[in-house]
Amino acid sequence: RRPPVDERYTAPQGLYPHPDIDLKKLRRLILEAKLAPCHPGADDPRPDLDECPICFLFYPSLNRSKCCAKGICTECFLQMKSPTSCRPTQCPYCKMLNYAVEYRGVKTKEEKGVEQIEEQRVIEAQIRMRHQELQDDAERLKNKQVAASTDEVAIARVEPCDTGGTSTPAASDAQGNDAVSGQVQHSELLLKNAERLRQLRYVMVNHFLPSILLKSRDYGCINLLWIACAL
Repeated sequence: RRPPVDERYTAPQGLYPHPDIDLKKLRRLILEAKLAPCHPGADDPRPDLDECPICFLFYPSLNRSKCCAKGICTECFLQMKSPTSCRPTQCPYCKMLNYAVEYRGVKTKEEKGVEQIEEQRVIEAQIRMRHQELQDDAERLKNKQVAASTDEVAIARVEPCDTGGTSTPAASDAQGNDAVSGQVQHSELLLKNAERLRQLRYVMVNHFLPSILLKSRDYGCINLLWIACAL
């Protein structure tokens, strides 16, 4: 059985203006555990708090979308589900019509662990996709440069036009300049691609991995060795 809800959390905390909300009905729904209490949102994450993906604040518990089970705080839900609107509301996550939520209470450690594993799988898939895109880009650049180098060699081997038995210095200089220019462009493209790879590693190491490791500390160790190898 859930503990009783403090009266302070049966009304909006001021995250949004709610001029059309029936406060008595809202209070009843919260006391009947049909909506999550309106706790003040915290700015900083904690292991015992869940983040609302809409306002990015952290709460002791969230409502869950009936269509896709994604979390949402009560004030964000009220902002989307306006009582004065006649249009069906879409789920902000999966776009299902007739958006509705349910409240199941505070998540257990097991539920958080399952969600953390799912989140890790999504991040791993994103890393794999991005890494594959960079590899494909590098391979295309390499093929283009090989083709360009082949064309330059073929042009350099073509005999100059007949100018009385001698080739003009201007034609020789132009061919030499074209070859040097192609080599410079090849080097610049390779450097740009290397820089993109370095930027990807920086983002993954400094953005994704700290978040995963922080949560893994509280909900069980998750093997990230293959990510480190991929980077």
